[in-house]
Parts: sequence; C-alpha cells; structure tokens
Amino acid sequence: MISVISLNFKRTDLGIRSFFQFTKEELSEVYQELKGSDGLLGMVILSTCNRTEVYLHHNGLYTTGDAINYLQTYKGTNIPLTQFDTIDETDDAVHYIVEVGNGLHSMVCGDKQIMGQLKEAYVISQQNSAMSGVLERVSQAIFRSHKRIINETAYHSGSKSISYLAVDVIKKQFQDNNIGILVIGAGEIATDLLKYFSSLKFTNVAIANRTQWKAETLAKKYNYNVADYSLLSQNLAQYQVVVSCAAADQILNPAMLTEISNKLFIDLTTFRSIMLPDDNNLNQLITLDNFTRLKNMANMDQHAAVDTVKQIINEETNVFINWKKSRDHMNQTNQTIKAA
Repeated sequence: MISVISLNFKRTDLGIRSFFQFTKEELSEVYQELKGSDGLLGMVILSTCNRTEVYLHHNGLYTTGDAINYLQTYKGTNIPLTQFDTIDETDDAVHYIVEVGNGLHSMVCGDKQIMGQLKEAYVISQQNSAMSGVLERVSQAIFRSHKRIINETAYHSGSKSISYLAVDVIKKQFQDNNIGILVIGAGEIATDLLKYFSSLKFTNVAIANRTQWKAETLAKKYNYNVADYSLLSQNLAQYQVVVSCAAADQILNPAMLTEISNKLFIDLTTFRSIMLPDDNNLNQLITLDNFTRLKNMANMDQHAAVDTVKQIINEETNVFINWKKSRDHMNQTNQTIKAA
C-alpha cells in the first residue's frame, strides 16, 4: 500500500515547519537508516519551504506512525501529531501525490517550482536505493499528467512562484529598478529570483553565498555583482532590500541588525535565516507565511482550467491504480500456484 505523511503550510505555521526541514545529507542518513525496516518497501521524502511530506510504500507492518516517530526522534522534535496530515488509502494517497506534483496544493496555485522539487526528491531516493518500483510508477503518473496539463490546458500560463511574488512585492513597494538588492544564497530559489530581477530590468543586484564560486557563477549569468559573504553585516547599509534564500538559521541575527534601519528583509526559507531585534520598528520582515494572502490564481484562464486539470489527474491516477490491481492480482495468483 501507499501512504502519505504531510506537514504543510495550510495547517502548520512556519515556526513548526522550520523544525522539520531536511538537507540532502540528512535525507541520505534517513534513507540509509530506514532501509531494511520490516514492512517498508520504499520511501520518498519531499522537503520544501512550504511542506515536508513522506510518501511510503509498505505492506502494513510499517506504518505512518512508525515513520513519524522515527523522523521526530531523528530531528529531536516533538511536534503534536495533530499537525500531521496522513493518508492511508492507496488510491487517495496516489491522487494526492499527483495533485501536489501539479501545484494544486502549493501556496501559489500551479507553482512551477514544485515539479522540479519533486523530481529532485525522487532522484535522492533513487541514489540511496530507497525507491520501489511502485513509487517509480507513481512518478510516471505525475510526469504524464504534468505533460498533458501543459499541452491541453492554460493552467500553467499564469502560474507564479514564491520568488515571483517576492519580486512583485519589491517592485510595488519601491517602484525603482535601481534600488540596492542583496540576495543571500545561490540555489534554486535564488536563481529564480535573479531571473525575474533580470527580466524586470533591476540593475543593482548582488549575490552572496557561503560558497563563493556558486555566487560568482550565478552573478555572471545575469550580469550582477558578488557580495562578500563574510562581510554581510558590514555591507548591509548599501542595500535597501535583503532577500535570503539560504537554508541556514540566523544568517542575519538580531545582534547584527541592531544598528540597521529602513530596510526591507524577505526570508524565503523555513530556517528563520533573518531574525530582527525584538524592539525593531524601522525595518520590515516578510516571511513565507506572509505570502499566503498573495496565493490566489493569477488569471481567469488558469482558474477555468482547474476542472480539466483535475480530470486529467483522475485519468492518470486511474492508469496507475489499474496497473497496481493487475500487478497485485498476478502476485496473488503466483503465490497460489507456488502454494499448490
């Protein structure tokens, strides 16, 4: 059977989600430790800024409760179980996973980043030999539906990522393409940000990253500047906007920001990478949870396509369900023959 465990932005605030994020290194450790667990046949963990989800293939001896208990222990957390959503019916679980892959459960409907994040989650699972053939088939249902939705509907024509919403906030608040902007981080979200900054003709953007060559590579691609990561706090005065995309706690902490004023800080991570002083009155901090009010669909064409999108997802999910029923029937027949 296939089950889902979900800790997501719809029911859990950023303060709790931040404790349950996984780096690639942590994912590898989890997969290696859980491989061979009695009843666990396969596992994929999706860890993004808005959700941590576990997709389990198991035979019932290993349960969603077992997985939650292990992950809580691994992370040293004690998040109330009521914060977790679980789905234990295979058909419902697969349907949900395919919907997630197509952005129906994202903060921004039709989110273009989620497909890449889900692909990466599958790759990490495969690299750690945690992928089962059944979960591989689920991935095929996701990719088939995604391709059909792009080709048959206008659903993705108006999709916006969280990065786009952040850039849009900056554009509306300052109405000046020459303001100083510092982007901390050089991963997927930072790359998405720079793409939008470039397309909207922002000219004074700098990138800082702990690994210098990554910042240099990204800056060169968009003809932007590189800032010295080791001198972040000393150089903040020259920027009006600071956006963090780096997965680390308190890159900018209250002590570093005590003398800083009149800045817009945007934290696009769940790690609380920017923490303002408690008595701050002169700076503004926008976090992921602030973007929930901006998550409405971008246009009427996208809204009109949702019913068709759901129909396509139903069709592709049913392809998987029929395959699995046929596979299970064949396995039962073979077991009966062997027993005889």
